[in-house]
Amino acid sequence: MSQGDSRPWFQKPTRVLQFNIEDRYGSSIEGLRGAELARLAHDLGANVLVIFARDGWGRIFYRGGEVGPEHSKMVGDIVRDAVKEGRKLGVKVVAMVAHTANRWLYRKHADWAQVNARGETILLEHVPYHEERYEPEWPQMCLNSPFKDFIRKEVLEALELGVDGIFLDSFRYQPDYERSCYCEWCRRRFKEEHGHDMPEKPDWRDSRWRELWDWRYEVVVERLKELYSLVKSRNPDALFMYNSHPGGWAGRTNRVVEEGRDYLDAVFAECSEADHQPPSFITEMVKLTKAMLGEGKTVWASRNYFHLYRTVVPSTPLNIRQGLREAIVAGGSPWALIFSNSYAQDRTALNAIKEVFEEHKRIEEYLDGAEPLSYAAVVVSNITRDHYGRDRPEHYVDEIRGFYYALKHEHVPVDFIAGRDLTSERLRKYSVIILANTVCLPGSALKALKEYVKNGGGLIATYLTSICGDGCMERYEFGLADVLNTRFRGILKLPWTYVVPAEQKHPLLEGVPQAPILIGDMSYDFTKERVAPHMGWHTIVRSDAEVVARVALPASEWGFEYTLGRSPPAIAGVTELPAITTSTHSEGRFAYYTWQLGRHYWRVGLPTYRRLIMNAVKHVAKDEAPVKVGAPETVSTEYFRQGDRVIIHLLNHTYNQRIQAIGIGKTKQSIPGYSTSAAVHPPREVIPVTGVTIKVRVNDPSKFVARTPLRNEAELVSRVEGGWLIIDVNVLKEYEVVVVEPRN
Repeated sequence: MSQGDSRPWFQKPTRVLQFNIEDRYGSSIEGLRGAELARLAHDLGANVLVIFARDGWGRIFYRGGEVGPEHSKMVGDIVRDAVKEGRKLGVKVVAMVAHTANRWLYRKHADWAQVNARGETILLEHVPYHEERYEPEWPQMCLNSPFKDFIRKEVLEALELGVDGIFLDSFRYQPDYERSCYCEWCRRRFKEEHGHDMPEKPDWRDSRWRELWDWRYEVVVERLKELYSLVKSRNPDALFMYNSHPGGWAGRTNRVVEEGRDYLDAVFAECSEADHQPPSFITEMVKLTKAMLGEGKTVWASRNYFHLYRTVVPSTPLNIRQGLREAIVAGGSPWALIFSNSYAQDRTALNAIKEVFEEHKRIEEYLDGAEPLSYAAVVVSNITRDHYGRDRPEHYVDEIRGFYYALKHEHVPVDFIAGRDLTSERLRKYSVIILANTVCLPGSALKALKEYVKNGGGLIATYLTSICGDGCMERYEFGLADVLNTRFRGILKLPWTYVVPAEQKHPLLEGVPQAPILIGDMSYDFTKERVAPHMGWHTIVRSDAEVVARVALPASEWGFEYTLGRSPPAIAGVTELPAITTSTHSEGRFAYYTWQLGRHYWRVGLPTYRRLIMNAVKHVAKDEAPVKVGAPETVSTEYFRQGDRVIIHLLNHTYNQRIQAIGIGKTKQSIPGYSTSAAVHPPREVIPVTGVTIKVRVNDPSKFVARTPLRNEAELVSRVEGGWLIIDVNVLKEYEVVVVEPRN
């Protein structure tokens, strides 16, 4: 880390090794030494080591503590020895504490545990079937019980060990009914604060249930604030960090980060789902977390050393390298997570971590202080996910992810923006804002969005965007009705529909096949419903804007071809109902879709849906994107500015394969499937890509030069055409950074 820099150490470029000892019997712990772990981090190129101060069974990994029993198989003092050696080597040590799972404490104080409405202990672990005498391994303790005082002691003990930071790992207190706590401590506090008992069953029509839902977030944020203040009162330079796990736990912890951002120095975006998510998932999670956390804060994101959840078996070196790079290209810090048993049994892939950490160190100059190149932003509304999505958050989240990945696949600069950041100042950074079924938009956000459009900003909106306001209460009219020149009249609730162009040559339909566009999708569960809920639905609107396409009705409820009842029906006839409306005149630049365009691209992936999304961005954006890349969609691109520099990251996901197979749903047939319905293979080989072209718009491009700081052998050929600096990349192997900067 650079000298003479007054910023806290955690705001500078970091490379993190997390070493977990999550082993009931401690089969590998006798061979571990704290100093060895610090040296391992240093040898791999990490400058931060994250280790447990206490595990989920309640055992501590240091001597003389009072908050739990010392691990019986520990040799030496793991945490203190790691801190001592880390200081010699320049490796910061961060302690994981306050895990809400604590078996030892549960055995002493079962009444401190989280329990559901039926009085059953809430577990962090997964239990595949009911066992009457199952003894919880990781029972979760309640943040409203005396456990809250216990974790304060934990934090203080860890700080006394000399650690450089405190990390709240698996700090869980969920609002979802099956995961929410109804212990005596919660019941008593809620009634004291709200004057009535906790509702026993979820009912979103009941204000008491909505109060309870929001209150559970308030509890977590309150604890974050208390612990943040405690840490800073003892050591202002210590890091205070929270594990958000943005793609897990129904995304609820994203709201915790958004509401608690003032009490967090950094957030760990745990990405344990990466092996069964799309390539660039870690990039997506970093960008999502940065949006929730706010500007100027640090996001660290993990690539597991192991494959899928096979914690003792490493993934392929290629998969490890690319996953760590996914964090880097998003502006996050790479975080390698390794478990003690995999370290003990198979260290063959450790060099993959070292390779990327060495790369990261070489390009620190081009990462530190670099700001994302702002162009398009997809709004993420945690209130919409919670209230509209309720127990099916994917109904909203899929719409967001569809728009995000469509633009990623087209190499368009795209960010996320949190619902609380819909301000005039923030919006003006972007040429186009995407409201992907953003159902809940408070009055303050509407005011900022209207000003944004009035000043020339481009807006894309879908389905029920802005139909609800503060608290997600129904407006019964679009809050953006005047902006969209469109009035809400109702909802057309059909399992399948079609969209038919009103005129074929409109820019919104450029490159779209001249055929009806299917709206709807089958249910892949196919036990309670034939179709995915709401996929075929449209808003019924009256629009004074230009109508580009109209809704067409199906000939029957479902189709009778192929797999009977799962296939879509044929088209019957076109209605007068608008399906796509637009305007690029003085009253505003917008495109509105009465259906869920992003959700279709996410679920189905057909290029027609992606083309519609890309056309909308081009049509309404007030400016062209300042960087354009010509490359296959398997190349992930990210763009940053650093003063006069433009920095382009190229991460090649062109793999020989990455098998991800899913079943086509359950049936009433008794015959078994042909093969397993879930298979996940890691990438094993990357296919080099040739002929990549980068176009960068800068003032007087003849005065700029392009170079590659990572690999000298990468050949770049530059030329100037019409105000653009055009760079040809001879060959892209796994990863490349292209820097465009003024000539000396």
